[in-house]
Amino acid sequence: MRGGKQTLACSRTVHSSNVMPHTQKTEMTLIHRTWLELKPNENNDGNQEYFSEYYNRICETKFELGEFPKEVYEQWIHPHHKNHKTLKNYSWINFDFIEFELVTWDFESLNKLYVIEQFQSYVNQRASFNHIEDFCCIDEDIDYWKTNGTWKIPPIILDIDSLNVELPSWSELKKPFQLVEGHSRLGYLKSMKNIETSGEFKLAEKHKIYLMKKSTKAQQSI
Repeated sequence: MRGGKQTLACSRTVHSSNVMPHTQKTEMTLIHRTWLELKPNENNDGNQEYFSEYYNRICETKFELGEFPKEVYEQWIHPHHKNHKTLKNYSWINFDFIEFELVTWDFESLNKLYVIEQFQSYVNQRASFNHIEDFCCIDEDIDYWKTNGTWKIPPIILDIDSLNVELPSWSELKKPFQLVEGHSRLGYLKSMKNIETSGEFKLAEKHKIYLMKKSTKAQQSI
């Protein structure tokens, strides 16, 4: 998977490269071959393969990338692979040299995360609740918040400094850390901070996240 160049076609031009152009309205981004290799299959009607089929296929055919945590595939790569904001901000990265480390952060660190402009109001709305029962979650998730004072599934946060490259001009990336996936969860966490003052529930001191960063084992630059 790491060897040789890939031949990718765009419009009527053939490119011998690891990236291919992608256009959305008047914008152009470059998509790395490793992101294309993570693409869910679609049938003739454009319906995407189920996650269980996708995950098994990825683990069998893309051994290195298959080592990413299952929750990363399930919450982000599979459902949002062709999302415009995902393509614009993250598809240019060489995922051969990326890892997702499960770590814990405190509220103060999470409260400083950069959220892309389009999703900031989304986070703010979910940060405005005064009662946990108002969360737009299934009962299982609400019970988890009540019992544990944190989210059930760790969100994904990008360590931009670790990439150690010049950021593409078309991307909306702000150092040092950016929320990739988990905007509802971040909003609910902020609501929980406010709800905690009532004494009804206690916010956990630490919260699990998947820190997306350049692998410490990588021998080449992205």
